[in-house]
Amino acid sequence: MNLSILKKKDVSLLMLSKFISVIGTGMQEFALSLYVLKVTGSATLFASVLAISIIPQLILGTFAGVLADWYDRKKMVVYLDLLNGVVVGIFTIIFLLTGALSMLEIYILVILLSVITAFYQPVVGTIIPSIVTGDELVDANSISSLISNTSTLIGPVLGAMLFGFYGISIILAINSFSFIFAGIFEMFIKVPKNNNKPEKISLKAFKNDFTEGIKFIKRKNFILTAVIAALIVNFTLAPVTIGLVYISKRILKVSDFQYGLVEGIFAVSMMIAPFIVGKIYKKLKSGTIMFISVFAIGVLIIIMGIIPTNFYLSLFNKNTVPYISILIICFLVGLMATVASISLNVAFQKAVPLELMGRVGAVMSTGCLAAVPLGQMLFGIMFDNINASICLLIMGIIPAVTMIACRKNLVKYSEDIPNASKVPSSDNC
Repeated sequence: MNLSILKKKDVSLLMLSKFISVIGTGMQEFALSLYVLKVTGSATLFASVLAISIIPQLILGTFAGVLADWYDRKKMVVYLDLLNGVVVGIFTIIFLLTGALSMLEIYILVILLSVITAFYQPVVGTIIPSIVTGDELVDANSISSLISNTSTLIGPVLGAMLFGFYGISIILAINSFSFIFAGIFEMFIKVPKNNNKPEKISLKAFKNDFTEGIKFIKRKNFILTAVIAALIVNFTLAPVTIGLVYISKRILKVSDFQYGLVEGIFAVSMMIAPFIVGKIYKKLKSGTIMFISVFAIGVLIIIMGIIPTNFYLSLFNKNTVPYISILIICFLVGLMATVASISLNVAFQKAVPLELMGRVGAVMSTGCLAAVPLGQMLFGIMFDNINASICLLIMGIIPAVTMIACRKNLVKYSEDIPNASKVPSSDNC
């Protein structure tokens, strides 16, 4: 990861705005969960807040992707960040006037922010490839990944500290200003206009443009394979936490602190990965990196399935070695998952024309978002009814077999091919 790319004004402004907004969002999401649990004491209501935040993005994601290709992307990013700030600011005032937020008000806040996010994500995903090109994409995406992963670690910590000392109001206020400042910084980014708005806005125009995005995915074998890989990774990695809780607490019987280290090792590995991706790219191409990293994730999860077996546990008098084994595997899985994510973004940005990137990206992100709860529900039920080792074995086989089946399309992908849609098609994986 070459940090010298931050010398470019547009890149530094984009990354600064992202850092400010994601830290604020991370603080608010964690503090809001603490607030709901404190006020209601209900884990069900807490879970319902998380579930409700996904629904608008699933419903509106593909629609928003088409709009991202129609309208000025810079203006959309600025307006949406400012709108986020206004929405959170309004609920901050409500809290200060009434001294509390009802569950109805929390649901409304979460839904509004989720709707804005549904329109924001397809747009912001097109900004990096609009302001950097070629090998700089690796560095830009690595820095973006580092910021996201750092916020995952720092946001909840700051949110918990501020919530403990000052309550939810100060966190809402900080997040409101973080969005507003992000929007202001984004005003000064120079983003080339690649939008292609139809002369007449209609349902037919929307259908035609959305269909064009789907056809592009089907026609470009590498993109189709990359979308499948992303879905599989989200489907199988999301439930890993369920498996880790089960193995750590019920089988190895580790302390809460020890389990916290297991979670922490994921965050650490995800922060380290962006620094090594650039070196990997000097030797391998995106498709090969994706194949190796996702296949490795499958193998690592299969190995994880060996740890809770009676055979492995009987080799040791204490749970120290099995626990260390879990830590090592978690570190490697987090590392590989981040490398896979960065390589996917880089390949996607190189292969998809900017005028189609909004709708194509929205299809992929919506599918990935839907895969998370599906994987959690399916494997959650399995962990309750089937041996943990078998669950992890199945969880690991899925990405490993998928990568073997799609290896040809991934490995043969050449980044020298222009990102036009005239590449001849071949057999799908």
